[in-house]
Amino acid sequence: MRHRLSYALKLVWLNTGFYGGLIILTAVSIVFISFPALCLFRFARGFDKGAAMRNLVWLYGRAWTKLLAFFVPLKLENCDRSLPTPCIITPNHQSFFDTYCFAFMPERNVVFAVRAWPFRIPFYGPYMRLAGYLNTESGNAEEILRRSKEILAGGACIGVFPEGTRSPDGKMRRFHGGAFHLAVLTGVPVVPVCMEGTGIFLHRDGFLLRPARISVKVLDPVHPRDFTEYGDEAPLLLRKTVKAHIQKALDEIRSECQ
Repeated sequence: MRHRLSYALKLVWLNTGFYGGLIILTAVSIVFISFPALCLFRFARGFDKGAAMRNLVWLYGRAWTKLLAFFVPLKLENCDRSLPTPCIITPNHQSFFDTYCFAFMPERNVVFAVRAWPFRIPFYGPYMRLAGYLNTESGNAEEILRRSKEILAGGACIGVFPEGTRSPDGKMRRFHGGAFHLAVLTGVPVVPVCMEGTGIFLHRDGFLLRPARISVKVLDPVHPRDFTEYGDEAPLLLRKTVKAHIQKALDEIRSECQ
């Protein structure tokens, strides 16, 4: 009985505290910070509109990581390493908050490739459009490919979840091939990222936060040039290699927690 009461109080503290902090963070960012910061990036730093907005989104995400650290234990590995630019960042996917975890990494100029529904979220959707994020359900594959090449050629990174959707049980699903075809076509390296615990913290089918230990590990880049000798099979082998690296890191993190 005492254990249940303690756990219930922990849930109340976690949900009211974290969501309350997130609401305050979002409101302050929109009302007081976004416009002057956007002008700073746009005019003083000379960024184009999309890059300026992506830097602003990164700063918001960075503040979110500080809020998160107040409520849950974090284990970060290699998150401070400089990423090759441009690159394609490919994490496993467990939670809505996985995109926020990109802010643990130092790369600010990241264009997310996401499905259509996040663009419909109030307050977030307009910022996503201004940041030039890719809608993978736009229905025009050639246009998405063309824009992706332009983004990489312009020096920005692309963040994509190869599973396409959040895992309901933490197990990795089949990886889709789009990111890996793009990597082979452009010669841009793929940076695998292993995320664990975010699906426990916020499950894909609900809003209730639960106590969790969150781990984020940035793995070594995988270069498509190492697969060109395999011809048409190169994207498939690149995809399998990246998934195997993430699965190995995932297994190691989980074994440490047992």
